[in-house]
Amino acid sequence: MVSDALPTGFGFVLTLIWYLITVAYAMESFFSWFFNVYIVTNMRIIDIDFYNLIYKQVSDTNLGNVQDLTYNMGGVVRTIFNYGDVFIQTAAEVTEFEFLAVPHPDKVVKVIEDQLGGKKGKI
Repeated sequence: MVSDALPTGFGFVLTLIWYLITVAYAMESFFSWFFNVYIVTNMRIIDIDFYNLIYKQVSDTNLGNVQDLTYNMGGVVRTIFNYGDVFIQTAAEVTEFEFLAVPHPDKVVKVIEDQLGGKKGKI
């Protein structure tokens, strides 16, 4: 048998490595989900993208720079659970903000449009 040819503790080491890799992947996925933050205020849009433990990217823009808002909900699971992606085109240095896998993307777009309507009324 194959197990007779392997050293005694080799199976334990392989099992331990498998569980360590699985836990590391699960933690990295959780951190990526938990620390990706999208903030919409009455003055700015802030997008914080968490890539891994040592790198994150923070982008922000004024609401006056927003040019286009779109959202999509593709697939059966996204439609059933009502979540999707929101894309914001701007005239700023960062030209596109992507809010990925947000719940109720239609409401997010409506909130941003309401904020834009308030800003355009003041100008």
